[in-house]
Amino acid sequence: MPDAETFVIRGFSLADNGLLGNHLWTGATDLMRKLGLNGMNNYKVHFVMGSFSSEFAGPESYTMAITKESTTITGSDAQGLFHGLMSFIGLLNTDKHDMLMLKEMTVYDKPRFDYRGHQVDVARNFHSKETLMKTIDAMALYKLNVLHLALTNDEGWRLEIPGLEELTRTRVGAK
Repeated sequence: MPDAETFVIRGFSLADNGLLGNHLWTGATDLMRKLGLNGMNNYKVHFVMGSFSSEFAGPESYTMAITKESTTITGSDAQGLFHGLMSFIGLLNTDKHDMLMLKEMTVYDKPRFDYRGHQVDVARNFHSKETLMKTIDAMALYKLNVLHLALTNDEGWRLEIPGLEELTRTRVGAK
C-alpha cells in the first residue's frame, strides 16, 4: 500500500470470535483486559478461516488486513487467528487507551519453527504463581507455544507432597 494512511481508533471489538475456540477466546479476552483494552467499540476485528498458497500455507499461519473501516484476520486454524490477534494487539500503543494509532497494512505471517518455547527453572530459582502467569501472558504476546517448566533437578525437590515429606526434608530430597 504505497499511500497507506495512519488513523486513530478509540478501542475495538472482536467479531466472529467463535472461530478461536473457547480456550483461545478466554485467553485473548483475559489478556486484552490486563492490557486495559476495553474490547467495546465500532472498530471491528473480524476472524475468518481460510487456506493459503503453498508457499505460505502451514499450521498457525495467518494474514491480517488493516484498513480504516476494520481489520480482517484470516487464519489457517484457530492458533493462526490467535497469533494474528496478538500481532494486532502488538501494533497498538496501550499507553493511551482512548487513542490507538494504526496504519493501513497487510501482514502475512507464519511461524518459522514448530517449537517456540521458553524455559522457567523453578528448581533452581523459585517464582510465584503470579510471576508464572505473567510469563504465560508474555509468551502469548510473543507467539511462543511451549512452556518448559523445570520442577526438579538432581540437586533438589521443591514440590511438597503430603505423605512424602522425605522429598522436602533437608537431608533427603532437598539437598
